[in-house]
Amino acid sequence: MYPALFRAFRPYWRGGRELRQRQKELEQTQWWSIGEIEKLQLDRLKKLIKYAYEHVPYYSKLYKSLEIHPDDIKSLKDFQSLPFITREDIKSHINELVTDDPNHEIFPDSTGGSTGVPMQFFIERAYDRWDQALELRGRGWYGVREGDRIAFVWGAKQDMPDWSMPTRLKAQILQERYLNAFSMTEQKMQLFAKSLVKWKPAMFRAYASALTLFAQYLKDHKITGIEPRLIETTAEKVTLPQRDLLESVFHCKVADWYSAREMGTIAFQCPVGSLHVGETRFLEIVAKNNVARPGELGEVVITSLHQYGMPFIRYKIGDMAILETHPCSCGRGLPVLREVVGRMQDFLVTSDGRFVHGGYFPHTFRLYPEISQYQVYQPDRDHLQVRFVCKRPIDSNWIATIHHELQACFGTKMDISVEIVDAIPLTLAGKRRFIISNVKPDFA
Repeated sequence: MYPALFRAFRPYWRGGRELRQRQKELEQTQWWSIGEIEKLQLDRLKKLIKYAYEHVPYYSKLYKSLEIHPDDIKSLKDFQSLPFITREDIKSHINELVTDDPNHEIFPDSTGGSTGVPMQFFIERAYDRWDQALELRGRGWYGVREGDRIAFVWGAKQDMPDWSMPTRLKAQILQERYLNAFSMTEQKMQLFAKSLVKWKPAMFRAYASALTLFAQYLKDHKITGIEPRLIETTAEKVTLPQRDLLESVFHCKVADWYSAREMGTIAFQCPVGSLHVGETRFLEIVAKNNVARPGELGEVVITSLHQYGMPFIRYKIGDMAILETHPCSCGRGLPVLREVVGRMQDFLVTSDGRFVHGGYFPHTFRLYPEISQYQVYQPDRDHLQVRFVCKRPIDSNWIATIHHELQACFGTKMDISVEIVDAIPLTLAGKRRFIISNVKPDFA
């Protein structure tokens, strides 16, 4: 009943008609050749650069200082000569990056802080329709339609219901069920499994590691009958053992949804296995600030073609990836990422056996602006070491507040130490790990 009503009334709610138009366009352009898609993107890039030059103070000042004019952008190669922007640029110039055009309705948001520090930014509703359309198209590749039942194994506070009466009703209408990845117990997983066996979701949307724990619980307890059409994973890279376990337990494909809070949907994995970049994002792989060849590892640089309220033009998102050298056999002309060398988060285990997803920390520490960087290390089941690099001197009361919040999550039996340090060392690969755990959850 609910899916049919949901789809029937979609054109009449706010933005529903616009969303349907975006879906129709994306259904067509996915089958275009790579040359046709690049031509479409170049036209949109020209329009975006012209708009940013005229209405966004940061870009106007930057391009004029470099003697760059929108009329100079005649090819993709010309576009790729423009300067990059980084998270540091956005944090330092956030107000200058917002349009002065009142026709674009914007609202604030922030990243989850998986890199250690949350970033504030603005998005607009028009961009949001494109983002929804991209995700709905990807799900449609697996036979999942808007209004079908979705089970979430999730933890982001801004996405999680507060379970008041209105949000309970909304979850019922939207056909959604939730398991909080930041506080997983065997009892909660048992209740969730019992509910899903009867409810029969069409798909999961989940952190890969969180759903892997749930799948292992089902396997260990010989619970069957949960067979969705799609598992949509995001926020962390899916390992091959995780994929094998998920597909064997749930008897369906796992699709990697490559996304970011500030970018929305970047790429979606097709049933053949290729990670297709959406045509509303112009994605580049850059090595040593030069565009890399397909097959070479480099930084991911993205331009969102429909974000005018706060344009992201040649934005270094902080991921490493490789572009594929050959088109996908599925026939879609969309660019393909061979691999995203992403940020992988670990689970932490409390003394009483609960499993806390690593995403708990960025979503908690984002509320403390004094924090510049952090690192969490769990050497064993009973100890947790948290180190902070702070932007300014802090006192013992601040440390006590943080300690109290962590203790409330991990329980009184957990020995938690909080230390302020000058710097957090890099790994041998030159990366900074924010979550390190030597404890592996074990249902046996």
